[in-house]
Amino acid sequence: MALSREGVAMGRTRNRRTTMQAPAPVVDANAANASSGYFLAGGMGLIGILIPWYFEFPLNFDVTDREFNPLIFIPVVFLVIAFYALLKAIRDTLRVRKFGTTTLIAGTAVPGGRFEGAVRSSRDLTPNGDYTVQLKCIRTYRVGGPVVNTSGTQKSTYKDELKWRETIVVPSTSVRSSAGIPFAFQIPPDALPSRGPPIYERVHGNVRWILTVSAPMRGLNYYAVFAIEMGGPSHGQ
Repeated sequence: MALSREGVAMGRTRNRRTTMQAPAPVVDANAANASSGYFLAGGMGLIGILIPWYFEFPLNFDVTDREFNPLIFIPVVFLVIAFYALLKAIRDTLRVRKFGTTTLIAGTAVPGGRFEGAVRSSRDLTPNGDYTVQLKCIRTYRVGGPVVNTSGTQKSTYKDELKWRETIVVPSTSVRSSAGIPFAFQIPPDALPSRGPPIYERVHGNVRWILTVSAPMRGLNYYAVFAIEMGGPSHGQ
């Protein structure tokens, strides 16, 4: 009986661990990206309008005119950024309205492990081609600029480096998107763990893992994006 009780206790412990480790479904970032895009467009547009008003720049773009002030192009840059952000926000909004929300149900991602799961759309999709599922790792690094913790005046620039990427194709005729678009990736043992926020930030050494699902559609193409948390080598043990 002692062995039997011990076995039952161990089984319950495993069940509790399994329940604790079960990942919660994650909703795609299209709606959040649209909201942040509108916010960015509004902020950049407001700055672009206030600069010439506050500094009383004449709206003169004739470079041959003596009264021409080249600083007038500064608010133009802000307005261009605002327009670009607005277009992206509108695109993301149209995607949400056309395709609804997409949910990711997947296991834990760890270096050297197998990351698998499925992506489910809230509506049945009828794409013109197959689904493309891609997982990639992007690292942000600093180029030039002062050394950290010094008072250098040289300006730093930041770039993104693609550290790893794998793409799989899922035939659209073999799945129903509302039931789930399956995927499975073998993560390399030397995969970098996630570091920093899941969105782009100008910080040296930040690492983002991004999962995207896309398919050609009539009009606006289907696209969903998710931030993946990549644990360290000992994560999930």
